[in-house]
Amino acid sequence: MVAVMKKNELDSLAAYQDGRLPEGYFGSEKKWEIVKAAAALFIKKGTVNTGVRDIAEAGGITVGTLYHYFKSKEEIIASFMDFAVSGTNDFLKQAETQLANVEPRQALRQAMKLYLSFTTEAQNIVLFWHQETRNLSHELRQRLLDNEFVLADAFEKIIKRGQQAGVFKVKNSWLAAHNVIIMCDMWAFRRWALGHRMTAEQFKNEQIDFIFEGLHGDSSEFAGFKGEEVKSKK
Repeated sequence: MVAVMKKNELDSLAAYQDGRLPEGYFGSEKKWEIVKAAAALFIKKGTVNTGVRDIAEAGGITVGTLYHYFKSKEEIIASFMDFAVSGTNDFLKQAETQLANVEPRQALRQAMKLYLSFTTEAQNIVLFWHQETRNLSHELRQRLLDNEFVLADAFEKIIKRGQQAGVFKVKNSWLAAHNVIIMCDMWAFRRWALGHRMTAEQFKNEQIDFIFEGLHGDSSEFAGFKGEEVKSKK
């Protein structure tokens, strides 16, 4: 449950490991600090029970300073959506250009690495979307759903290529794409438990292997190790 998370886990939002601001998302370090404070509070208390004053206090600023960057709590939430859309757009650009002509297994592995990098950086935002969807405005909720379908479509295209090539054994590419996304989101949901056993980077690598076991039959076969061992035994 979110309640057992440590404060520093709640406060670590979507930043690069060295704490830098992701370029182009919020435009200034101060806005980034406000967003981090808001995300931690929204997860802990919910959007309804979190006021602008709470966010300002958590961010170590005055309410007046907060209003200089955001006009309302709703505008802060909307900035989360901007972050998600920016991340999805970056993902799509690479999926449609760099990965379009890559062998399906390699393309899917790279696509999952890209998406997992985003979700581990944006872990509080990812958790926020799943936890607080019911409290979003109709417009934001629809924008979120549209973004999710765009993301799923990108994964499904790669999986379909793999089906046609005979390397992915799943029957339902649409369902497989949604399963890939939710399994990549798992660090955001379960980091309070997973973090006791592994780092985010270890989770990324092991989760990709685990997903491949379901799609391809054996993740190590893709790497060219165990598959060769099996052949030699025959």
